[in-house]
Amino acid sequence: MAAPANSAPAQSRPGGALTVGLLLIVVVVGIVFAFSSSLFLPNNWYSLFKAIHVTFALIWVGGGVLLVILALRAERTNDPDVMATIARQAMFAGERIFAPAGLIVFLMGIAMMINTNFGWGKFWIVLGLIGYAATFITGIAVLAPLARKVSAALDERGPADPTTVALVNRILLIARIDISVLLIVVLDMVTKPFS
Repeated sequence: MAAPANSAPAQSRPGGALTVGLLLIVVVVGIVFAFSSSLFLPNNWYSLFKAIHVTFALIWVGGGVLLVILALRAERTNDPDVMATIARQAMFAGERIFAPAGLIVFLMGIAMMINTNFGWGKFWIVLGLIGYAATFITGIAVLAPLARKVSAALDERGPADPTTVALVNRILLIARIDISVLLIVVLDMVTKPFS
């Protein structure tokens, strides 16, 4: 007797093992590079903390920029289902990727400061900390509760309901403002103005 078509065994996907392997290669190379770097500072721990700091900032800010671009593209479709999909992806990324990445960026920034003599009172450091605090508070006090409302509205009312559409538009607007703050922080960190 033949098995029904819908009960065929799931095929294994090699992507997971490949991804883990590539991630391990990146980590090993990053550690080797960090502990081989002494061009500007003889402190290898600073180099390691900076490598981690910059890598996770790229994940956090780059991911946020990508979501904003995708949201702008989705808005052009004027399709509530597409907007709802982007909102759900943004909620997942915010909670599972951006929040942990942002915390790692912050902690590695503190670790770098402990391992240098930059001084805490410089404009670029103060602005970076203020920007991080603003984005952290926005995430905890505004985006997380709003994400729960969006998720509930999507489940209860559907993506085309006017209340849901308004909530999706609001969360995506706040995300745009938040990513703008993060981009200013990146520019601040790279240029170190008024120092």
